[in-house]
Amino acid sequence: MLNYRRLIVGEMGTNCYLVWAEDKTAIVIDPGDEGVEIAQIIDEMQLKPTAIMLTHGHFDHIMGVTDLQLIFKIPVAMGKKDAFLVDRARETAEYYLKRKIKAPKIKSLNTGFRNIKNIKLATEIIKVIKTPGHTPGGVCFYAPKSGFLFSGDTIFANGVGDTSHQYSSKLDLNKSISKLLRLPDSITVLPGHGEEISLILLKKLFLQNFVSYLA
Repeated sequence: MLNYRRLIVGEMGTNCYLVWAEDKTAIVIDPGDEGVEIAQIIDEMQLKPTAIMLTHGHFDHIMGVTDLQLIFKIPVAMGKKDAFLVDRARETAEYYLKRKIKAPKIKSLNTGFRNIKNIKLATEIIKVIKTPGHTPGGVCFYAPKSGFLFSGDTIFANGVGDTSHQYSSKLDLNKSISKLLRLPDSITVLPGHGEEISLILLKKLFLQNFVSYLA
């Protein structure tokens, strides 16, 4: 059984997740900012991080990567089609935050999710589910044994990912959401922003409130 801890980081209130197994091996999902603070918590919890996993390439999900890589010397993986978002992260962040920032410098970026279907953490498997739409290379991480779905910005407790960007696709997002809604009802959905929600409740809310989005 995997454990997780949610850390709300950065000015955009991004959910960063520390996910670990019984042997304390861990991954960091979406360190959106405050990399040094995240590292301190990892040390306090005596976790042994092995990788950083990104659901997508938006600045508010990657700004803590540089510090974590410098401290722990671990690789980072992200969907290949989102690599261009890392290059424009500073420009995008300054637009939204209205201030100057340092550009994230991500080393040893593994954009090879194309051939990575499973991530092993101790004895548990985390599946990589491709969920384009909000961004072209968006992915979700599904731990079937533990019943967790880390959904990034694909779907939230109160809505779905924004598709107003030029590179976004409403059609792709619809397909991605349909894929996620076919997962078991017992799953806990852990989104990139906001509170967690059970998938069975999310399905009900989606049918009641979000069905117009799919039109």
